[in-house]
Amino acid sequence: MAKYVFKTKPYRHQVAALKKLISNGWGGALLMEPRTGKTKVCIDYASILHQAGKCSRVLIVCPAAIIDVWVDEIRTHCPFKYRITIWDKKGRKKVDLPRFGTSVLDFVILNYDAFSTPGAATGRRDDGSIRRSRKRGGRYDLMRNLRAWKPHLIILDESHRIKSASARKATAIVRLGPVADYRVIATGTAVTKAKRVFDLYMQWRFLNPNSPLVKGHNLASFKERFGRWTTKNGYPQWLGERNPKTLHRLVHADAFAVSRDECFDLPAAFPDQIIHVDLEESAKVYDQMAEDMVAKISSGEITEASIRLVQNLRFSQITSGIAKTAPTPDRPEGRTVRIGSEKLRVLEDLLTDWLDQEEKIVICARFRGDIVSIAQLCRKLKVEPEVLVGGQDRTERTKMISSFRAKSGPAVFICNPQAGSEGIDLRTASTMVWYSLTNSFVNYTQMRDRIALSGKANRFVFLLARGTYDELQYQALQDDSDIVRMVMASPERLLRNFK
Repeated sequence: MAKYVFKTKPYRHQVAALKKLISNGWGGALLMEPRTGKTKVCIDYASILHQAGKCSRVLIVCPAAIIDVWVDEIRTHCPFKYRITIWDKKGRKKVDLPRFGTSVLDFVILNYDAFSTPGAATGRRDDGSIRRSRKRGGRYDLMRNLRAWKPHLIILDESHRIKSASARKATAIVRLGPVADYRVIATGTAVTKAKRVFDLYMQWRFLNPNSPLVKGHNLASFKERFGRWTTKNGYPQWLGERNPKTLHRLVHADAFAVSRDECFDLPAAFPDQIIHVDLEESAKVYDQMAEDMVAKISSGEITEASIRLVQNLRFSQITSGIAKTAPTPDRPEGRTVRIGSEKLRVLEDLLTDWLDQEEKIVICARFRGDIVSIAQLCRKLKVEPEVLVGGQDRTERTKMISSFRAKSGPAVFICNPQAGSEGIDLRTASTMVWYSLTNSFVNYTQMRDRIALSGKANRFVFLLARGTYDELQYQALQDDSDIVRMVMASPERLLRNFK
């Protein structure tokens, strides 16, 4: 076979990871810390198999929030002719799985929740609840279609998402595993807590059911083999590890593991990560405003000055899922209401993994309505956030910053970029999420600097509503250009269907 030629140069640890997957003969586990490049390893592995004539159909299962990240990574790293099919909830309604072929490397990407979608509605029960089929529709049709498609390689990104043995999605994915000749799991947190070594059980049931780690064991016997337990108030309580050397040996027989600190040649920072958010509930309001604004700019009714004062603020609010109602006698300034939760759902998907990985995260949000909603989301995920907004006194600010920096586990700092762009040091975080963007280039660049001294590779993640004002605003900040003049020069770019 001809020597494989990388499209993009790999780091040393990525080459070592590939050698491990190849030497196993069927794939393996990539237990690589976040931001060590496991996605590129997966794409190169699929490409190497394709060059060898062993793989033309790849199924990627990942959190919904990072489907677009996979698309970008495939475009960047795959050296062969490829075809990408996004088979999320919307995609499954629009397109079928691609036809069999060997001349193209097919990547089908879908999210974990697809495997827990309920069956088709068949009627109603006496109490009014919906009765659903256990044979057709939802996950049942999904599994039939994927089995018929016969993927050669299945990749589970953030594979700890199947750690629960009782979850429908986990059992479905484990049943699907034998369809593929090659399987890869990729995660930085195969075990989400020190007391949860049994998180490995379902991941290995999918990855390598013939491994001595899981062969001949059910979950109960696996727990007994690798943990010491007692019963308290009728519930099992963890006392400590059992057979840790055996566990380590059996896991690493199938796995390549690396920490960020071991990757000396990685860059100091990563390119911005754009996550495109599709507007659903908020789409109608956005479209009405965009169409109205394009018409009024064209007629001269809206001027540059009026856009600066009001319009760009309203666009940013709508893409974040909030809007102001019309003034009333009781509320002459109107009131802020939530019209959509699109970005919140994506953020929850991201935080679910990051907090399991005990990351410290800074979230930048421009509007109080967003900040309140994000704080509620963090509490739902069992993390009490620090919240910095305008109007807080110096003592309160200092206390919050100190509290955030002192936390040893997962932590979230929610910040209005205007209030937090100067005089604060959040160096214990290396991940910053921009939930909604500021129009100020100075506030934007200074806010980014708050995590510059983290000592790790900084990661900046942007949640941008697809095809909207958000994307123009991001472009303007990168170029330090004037977004209002961009809109005035080409107002049709505000329209979501603009090509």
